[in-house]
Amino acid sequence: MIRLLFGLAILLLLAAAAAWLADNPGQVSIAFEGYTVETSAAVLMLLAGLLIVVTVAATQLWRWLRKGYWEHRTLSRHRRGYNELAWGLSALLESDGARAKRHAKKFEKLVGTTPLSNVLAGQAALAQGDIRTARQHFAALEGDRRTQALALRGLMAADAREGDTGAMLGTAKQAAARLPKAEWAQSGLFESALALNDWKAAETALSAAMKSGRVGPAEGARQSAILNLCMARDACNKETAMHLARKALDLDPELIPARALLANLLIDAGKKRRAKSTLKDGWRRDPHPDLADAWMRLTDEKTAALRYRHLGTLAGDGGHPEAHAALARMALEADLPGPARTHIDALIEAAPQQRAYQLLADLERALGHEESATIAEQNIIDAAPDPAWHCDVCGHSEPQWEPLCGGCGAFATLHWGGLTGALKPPSKAPDQLQSEPVPLLTSGS
Repeated sequence: MIRLLFGLAILLLLAAAAAWLADNPGQVSIAFEGYTVETSAAVLMLLAGLLIVVTVAATQLWRWLRKGYWEHRTLSRHRRGYNELAWGLSALLESDGARAKRHAKKFEKLVGTTPLSNVLAGQAALAQGDIRTARQHFAALEGDRRTQALALRGLMAADAREGDTGAMLGTAKQAAARLPKAEWAQSGLFESALALNDWKAAETALSAAMKSGRVGPAEGARQSAILNLCMARDACNKETAMHLARKALDLDPELIPARALLANLLIDAGKKRRAKSTLKDGWRRDPHPDLADAWMRLTDEKTAALRYRHLGTLAGDGGHPEAHAALARMALEADLPGPARTHIDALIEAAPQQRAYQLLADLERALGHEESATIAEQNIIDAAPDPAWHCDVCGHSEPQWEPLCGGCGAFATLHWGGLTGALKPPSKAPDQLQSEPVPLLTSGS
């Protein structure tokens, strides 16, 4: 409305000026180089106006032509530049770092330094193993909120390529904090935290994966229990260790190492009644030698016969191979050949493993039956291996439980028992949150 009124005012002023000039035409005389031009003021002003209009029009035309030329040239450069980008990406997918680097340089020369040019150059440097240059390009992206994810993922890929687990953990923590929904950030944090035994950081990543649904409740509870067990084993304060071990057992009552640790901590704290309850519950669920060892710490009996009787209060009369094995060992130690043979025979019938024939050989040798002991030892060769901690992924065996498999490095895959049946295929994220942070554009780098 204001603009309309202003325009009307201008028109009124022009009309008034035209009327005034019509009433007062006046005379204008111009003398130049012997020539004299005489005209009215109205005509002169009209000519001046036309000159101004022509000048403005010519200037605008020149600007339009010049702008069109430069726009065409710029567009042409951008088209060629993005063609180089396409070739560069293609080279990365072919794991040809040198060719990708050449296309990255041409792209930057044609388009200028842009986030895409830094990404392409960084990936090309990564493919060539030039970690320092790759870091420089990815770091240039970090300050821009739009390219923060590209920067952090690129830096994580550089850390992984260099094998710097400490640096990778630091970068992964930043990525997980800034990008809580990014699966690769949580996976990188989980993997690097496990490699450095940073169980707390691993638990943070696991919690994020459970919230997003990438890890199911059952598997998440088991992995969380194992992480709490690891923190309990590393804790300097016994009360803290006891709290963490109890939390681990609440999350996974079948986790034998957590139960054994909690029982031993309770015994050290003088809470023997609670330790007995913990061990009996564990033995009912899944008998294990570690539980039997902890149970033997509950007695002050010195004689082997009384210790055998004490073990019987946990194992009963047997019924389970682990019970027969534990009672047979204790009977041999107590010089009770009758009960020892009973449990050994039951063990051989239930689980003809190497330990059963070794116990039989020890018994026969203790009784002076050298020939029978030799026969028993010969049977050890063909007998099934003793129970151990076996990895579900690669089948590697460990005598003692650990959170990571010593063969393939998988997390939470060790289970107690004999090595029977086919192995599972290697588990991948999100089941275990273990995945190497892949580069941005190609897994080949």
